[in-house]
Amino acid sequence: MASSYLWHQFYLRRHQITGGLLALLFLIGFQPVQAQQKIKKINLSNHDAKSMHYGFHLSLNVAKFKLEHSQYYVDSVYKPDGSTIFSKGTPGFNIDFVLNKKITDYVDLRFLPGVGFYSRTLTFKNAEGDESTQEFGITAAEFPLLFKFKSERRKNVRLYVVGGAKAAVNVGNKKRGDAATALEINANDFAVEYGVGVDLFYPFFKFAPEIRFSNGLTNLRAPGRNLGARSLDRVTTNTVTLYLFFEN
Repeated sequence: MASSYLWHQFYLRRHQITGGLLALLFLIGFQPVQAQQKIKKINLSNHDAKSMHYGFHLSLNVAKFKLEHSQYYVDSVYKPDGSTIFSKGTPGFNIDFVLNKKITDYVDLRFLPGVGFYSRTLTFKNAEGDESTQEFGITAAEFPLLFKFKSERRKNVRLYVVGGAKAAVNVGNKKRGDAATALEINANDFAVEYGVGVDLFYPFFKFAPEIRFSNGLTNLRAPGRNLGARSLDRVTTNTVTLYLFFEN
């Protein structure tokens, strides 16, 4: 069930993943083919022989809520002339540790405990064009568990894809906004994650830029009688993150 969902999400986002991989290739500045052919030294030549690897990552994320509107919203709030409730993507960052266990030559299991700092917004726009925005500044303890599927190593470069799940516990929550539209959200989240990356082997460490998509499965909406709670049946998280891994 989970694996079929992951492959379905990969298919739905195939254009974004392809574009992300191209961006990664541009970011790391691949040398021309002629230059690659001149590379004779294989960095970290015994890297794949080790069963465990450790490291950390720094990352930048863009996060928003995915909203499913209620029948009340359809009947009483939404107007063709512009009244609506929506969420915009806003930036944040993450700091995590890396524990990587080799399963086979082409598959690793990765546990990435850490802390994520997110900012998400919920905006109500009325028919006159006036907007009222509620901001959620969230600090979350995160526990991603991912499978990493690796290609053959080509000298000092290797491509890979990742897929798995992430549990998150909200340990800090700052809210700002109009009480009339204020929405309460639950503390814990569970998400499916998938992405692509490139392993680059240097003499003393491995560097890996990675783009990963995260789709929350938990409905974060808490019951309430204000406009925000009555207008939404389901609120889940949606995040795109650029990771920069440093591993031994």
